Amino acid sequence: MKVINRIKEIVGSEYASDADFVLQSYSKQIAGGFRDKRPDLVVRPKSVEEISEILKYANAEKISVIPRGGGAGFYGGVLPLKSGGIVIDMTRMDNILNFNENTMTITVQCGITWAQLNDFLFQQGFYTGTLGPGSGMSAVIGGSLSHHSVGGGGAAKYGAVTRHCVGLKVVLANGDIITTGSGASKYIKEPFSRWGLGPDLTSLFLGDQGIMGIKAEATLLVYPKPEFRSYRTFTVKKRTVKTITQILMDYRKNGDLGLYDAYWLPELVIQGGMRLLFVKEFSVFKLFEESNPKGRDVFFYTCEADSEAELEQNVKKLNELALQNKGVEMLGTEIEEGNIAKWHYEKNGHWQIYHGFWGLAGPGSIPQSSEHHVPIHQIPKMMDVLTQWEAEKQELMVKVKAVQGLGSALLCDHTTVELDSGLIVWNNPEYGEINEQLLKSNLEMVIKSGGMPYMAGMYFSRALIDANAFLDPYYNFMKAVKHALDPNGIISPGKFYLGGGQ
Repeated sequence: MKVINRIKEIVGSEYASDADFVLQSYSKQIAGGFRDKRPDLVVRPKSVEEISEILKYANAEKISVIPRGGGAGFYGGVLPLKSGGIVIDMTRMDNILNFNENTMTITVQCGITWAQLNDFLFQQGFYTGTLGPGSGMSAVIGGSLSHHSVGGGGAAKYGAVTRHCVGLKVVLANGDIITTGSGASKYIKEPFSRWGLGPDLTSLFLGDQGIMGIKAEATLLVYPKPEFRSYRTFTVKKRTVKTITQILMDYRKNGDLGLYDAYWLPELVIQGGMRLLFVKEFSVFKLFEESNPKGRDVFFYTCEADSEAELEQNVKKLNELALQNKGVEMLGTEIEEGNIAKWHYEKNGHWQIYHGFWGLAGPGSIPQSSEHHVPIHQIPKMMDVLTQWEAEKQELMVKVKAVQGLGSALLCDHTTVELDSGLIVWNNPEYGEINEQLLKSNLEMVIKSGGMPYMAGMYFSRALIDANAFLDPYYNFMKAVKHALDPNGIISPGKFYLGGGQ
């Protein structure tokens, strides 16, 4: 029996296809620029049972399987390493299964987007805390749990989305369906925690880049949305890197302060945006023509509180800690006065801003991210490393008109900062080989300089191995776990050089 016929028996003929135009569509993702690798077919299951049947068949036939959500990630994470195999598109599985106000949890299918989920929760007076990645309008829960996503709002207060996962329903490579967390006990009817019942096996599937199993359902903690909030935006004109580092460090050393988000937008982005995309299509940045005409670096925070008194006290302290640094000036309180922080929180700017960055250079431009995490105090060192790398690669970058730099930086949990470094290259077939060479070099530079990738996909995960980032005992342990769960190496083969088709 042909593979396509068996898969159609499982999901129905309209939800499986090997049509040329479908396969070509699924050979791409948001970042682009990767050499097309087409699957043999695409399937869109509707239930965990359908996923189980697909994997049982694929495992028996040793056919590679690549789970795919919104396709909003970087690094080729949803693309086959080489042509062939089955892509499982999870986006039909987008239902909310249970909202439990008593345990303050929500159980969803992993193909639902962060926007869909939080739209529902906002109406109930709740939210997921961290609102997923910056691509939350299209990114789905499953992919974000695979990546430790953190950039879509709430990072400073809640950290990565994986911190709030109570449990999962996962389909293993052989088709077995397992439930992790408190739901692993048949006597617990309401999932409420993942800490107990022995080892934290949920974590095997969090941040795994999709290699350990296919996440079908997830239970997440949810939180009451605080009634009071405030937002302030600042420009920074002197010793920017040192100043931003000092502000973020002072914020953390002064306790909670209700901080929800803290962002830095470098001068390169502000000035480039004012000249190009933002003034034409991204109206919020047009405000900087009057409030920040010199295009200086921008820093902003958003904070939440449960009372006006608490909010007032926290805002006073947050402002003092920022303004005590020379060259820092505070803009007005309204969006019309350049307060991008208010737009970021009230107008879902946390899900809009990155889409503007990705198209900043105009049609034909491609983002090749090397975003990573470092402790706050290492920001100056990493900025120096980025500058040095650009100088060393200048001749090569000029050949393909590439630009390298930092798009933004945001405070995550505790003292972790996300630095959104990377390249903008051009979708020109003649540039493809050099573009790929630059990306691999950029990733290696970040790794060897102490940056920690969280969204790794195919490219960053393999770069970790190429750079010998792991000691042999650790990498051997990772290989052993992968082999135990997926002995035929069919799920997302090639990431970390694991599985078939390496």
